[in-house]
Amino acid sequence: MTNELTKGLTNALTDTPNPGQRVRILTGVKPSGSLHLGNYFGAILPSVVESKRQQSEVILMCVDLHALTNRAQIREAGEHTNPLLAAYLALGFETAGNSIILQSEFPQILEIAWYLACVTNVGLLERAHAYKDAVANGKDPTCGLFYYPVLMASDILTFAAEQVPVGKDQAQHLEYASDMAGYFNSAVGSEVLRKPKPVIQDVPLIVGIDGERKMSKSYNNEIPIFGAPTVIEKRIKSITTDARGLDDPKDPDTCAIFQILKTFASAQRIEDMRERLLRGKGYGYGHAKGDLIDAHRETFGAHQALYEHYIQNPSELNKLLGPGRERAQQIASATRDRARDALGLKSTARLS
Repeated sequence: MTNELTKGLTNALTDTPNPGQRVRILTGVKPSGSLHLGNYFGAILPSVVESKRQQSEVILMCVDLHALTNRAQIREAGEHTNPLLAAYLALGFETAGNSIILQSEFPQILEIAWYLACVTNVGLLERAHAYKDAVANGKDPTCGLFYYPVLMASDILTFAAEQVPVGKDQAQHLEYASDMAGYFNSAVGSEVLRKPKPVIQDVPLIVGIDGERKMSKSYNNEIPIFGAPTVIEKRIKSITTDARGLDDPKDPDTCAIFQILKTFASAQRIEDMRERLLRGKGYGYGHAKGDLIDAHRETFGAHQALYEHYIQNPSELNKLLGPGRERAQQIASATRDRARDALGLKSTARLS
């Protein structure tokens, strides 16, 4: 499932600070639409690969509460949750010893987020790049959008994550999580919350079928991972190309078809297309698109039936996720209890 390009996405996660012990890695995925090839390369593949490593414990969180910050689409998160979970399982995420969870099923996250908010100054949130960028781009400045960094910090700290892989645009959120853990620990006078180690992933831009912008549903330039073959073929055939003719040499580095192919195809397919594009001589963009269609079918076609099976059988999906969810609940409850004890909060069951 990996090639030379994708190996770099997971190499940073292989360093184990304590040999013989598993490193807990937390990663979050927002259920904001159908999954496409850009999602596969940047988020899905690294999680799947890490879940198969004996030295890693992966907690993959579907951050459905974060997806509510867009008021105009507030009901969409629930619609996309099951397809997202089904896709990860169908694509090989190893559930044994790992967890796939729904953020909204963990009230501990919301409780710890409140504790963090009570020790964090408003000025820190006002400086958040993501909030300022979202408002500048026309998004409603809701309280939820403003509170987003606190909730994200709680996602990480609730599960005592040791490593959190993020892109460069999310680095500030990791800094905030570390800062908030420090604020809380200082306020209660003990090391209750573990500061995470950010793992910055240098994920290359995955170009969309327009050949210009990054692949994104919002730009309508994505290629789905799963779907009807006719739909996927139509999307691939509509990839924008330049005017080079059938026999002209073509530059793989500027060819959107090749740039998309190399994010998921086998090393052999990648090298074959590179050589044919450079050579030209009877190999045009139409041939390259055909090879991309074949590579897509080869990589994802075998998983399509399993994906559809999970979609149609949510009870089986729930059963597979159950053990991991229970482990994650134990971790989250232990963190919450430590925080409550440090704050001196009581429960009626323990009053004396």
